Amino acid sequence: MASAWVVLSLGPLGQCAWSDASRATFDASLDFSTLSPRPCKLHMEMLFPHLTATGQAPSSREVMAAYRAAFNARIAEGSLRPFVLPYHLYGMFLLVIYLLIPHTNNPVIYEARWVVLAVICAWQWKTLEDATSVSMATGFATGLISAWGVVWAFTWLVWMNPQRDAKRVQRRKVAPKIEHNGVTNGSAGGNMGNGSAISVQNGDAETRKRIQANGHAMEEQGNGHISAKEAANALASISASGREAGVEYYWQSYPSTLRERFPWVIDLLVNFRGPGWNWAIPPLPALPPHVKTQLGENIDAASWTGVSSVGLRRFNTRRDLFFSRVPRFILGYLALDILKVVMKADPYYTFGPNTYALPPHLQGLSPMALRFLRQLVSSIPIIISLEMVFYLAPLLISLLFGPRVFGLRAESWYYSSTWGSFSNILTKGLNGLWGSWWHQTFRFVFSAPTNYFIREGYFSPKSTTAKISAVFFAFGISGFLHSGGSISQFPGTHPTHATIFFILQALGILIQSTLCSIFHHQIKRLPKFVRKSGNFLFTIGWLFETGFWLTDDFARGGIWLYEPIPISILRGLGYGDKGDSWWCWQHIGVGLYKGRRWWESGIAI
Repeated sequence: MASAWVVLSLGPLGQCAWSDASRATFDASLDFSTLSPRPCKLHMEMLFPHLTATGQAPSSREVMAAYRAAFNARIAEGSLRPFVLPYHLYGMFLLVIYLLIPHTNNPVIYEARWVVLAVICAWQWKTLEDATSVSMATGFATGLISAWGVVWAFTWLVWMNPQRDAKRVQRRKVAPKIEHNGVTNGSAGGNMGNGSAISVQNGDAETRKRIQANGHAMEEQGNGHISAKEAANALASISASGREAGVEYYWQSYPSTLRERFPWVIDLLVNFRGPGWNWAIPPLPALPPHVKTQLGENIDAASWTGVSSVGLRRFNTRRDLFFSRVPRFILGYLALDILKVVMKADPYYTFGPNTYALPPHLQGLSPMALRFLRQLVSSIPIIISLEMVFYLAPLLISLLFGPRVFGLRAESWYYSSTWGSFSNILTKGLNGLWGSWWHQTFRFVFSAPTNYFIREGYFSPKSTTAKISAVFFAFGISGFLHSGGSISQFPGTHPTHATIFFILQALGILIQSTLCSIFHHQIKRLPKFVRKSGNFLFTIGWLFETGFWLTDDFARGGIWLYEPIPISILRGLGYGDKGDSWWCWQHIGVGLYKGRRWWESGIAI
């Protein structure tokens, strides 16, 4: 029995830019029974001869119309299902339920984590095999989420013991205390001023440490000196906190009551970088002075400056957060509008490598120049799209709703910047690009296996084995995640290419570091400008020679056919394909899905 699929369109159906004769020819030639037997894959060559044709390429609207027809046919015959909520999140629900059950002192429940892990892995693999979306970004995210579920489960069930080791900064209301001299000490500002005793849960005022990528712990250190500007930033933080009197910060370990345990576990699992947790990734800025004071920790230079070692910036007030994030969000929106129109003109961003005729503005380029341009244009929307997604949480949680609704999780310092300083690339080369400049959202899971082996005594923290392990675990896991996204895309892809790309990045880092070590004395005598130029050129050269493994597969899977913005100014003014209009989300594909069993039904995206 085929499953029901009801689409809730967000606008009128657009007219495809085909003639009636072309439409009839296409419909007659389309035989869905000959498509790939693999549920999530569509043999694009059966719809468009993009590997043999030499004429003008079909428009992206024509291609998406064909994809939607093929996708709906698969849904109707029951060989494929869309990504359904909450059905495809059941694996993560199981992880939440298990972590809600105390097992620190119960060996039987603790050992049951292996059964839980096996079930989660099986469920995530099932999702990876039979679910996708005709919305190309969602199709990629389906596989990425499936792979992430496996990695995240391994992190908290194998590499870490959160009920024993994890704790987060939490805040609570306390009654202000009035001293005999009339000074209130219940606020953060009061505690800073009079040096009164700090209340810390369980009396534990341990120094907050960060686990480095190579597995050994290192306290954040500074030179002990701060500038007037840095002091002003810290005072602004303290002043901002002081406006909300009667707030106390403390370390919250695994709670004893279910009412407190549930938000603790949810926060643990949705918090990838770990701000406000004792396992926060090293690149994050230090906690603000007013928070560290109440936690009983020393206020070092890093806390005063609010800037991390790689250049990530902490925002001390919601005003700072607003003026940093909102203008960038607007600029990113406009940039995506421009890039979408530019990419529509090149069939590469619709099919990946193809034999269709190049558009006139690209015909004069050499093959190398064309390849460089395509990799560059592919990289820019990746960065902007990621940043736009990262902006959503601070914009909604901190700026729209604020601490009155979300408490500490809406404070401005919780949402530091995402990208490190570009100088990391100039000073560290390829390692600086991936380890310091690029967003570090997944860094915790990348370093978790190596940290585990070091804690258990398998590796020495500073050994060559530990360093190589850290590099290959990081890029191997990243390759696994991106290959998952490639598997779940509806058009045909080569999932192993993503893994090859990331393994090559690990190889490039090892090659550069080895060469720098061998020629250390000669390099040290070179002018700083030459050394920085060498790092930059090696990084760009390595990315150019290896980037096609990833960018070609992104394009092959149709990821650039996704609509990043709902309203397009440029397409409303007449740019883009024939039939494009202001509204871009008429085929976003959100709907109700009725499965064979009631628990398979839900909202499809």
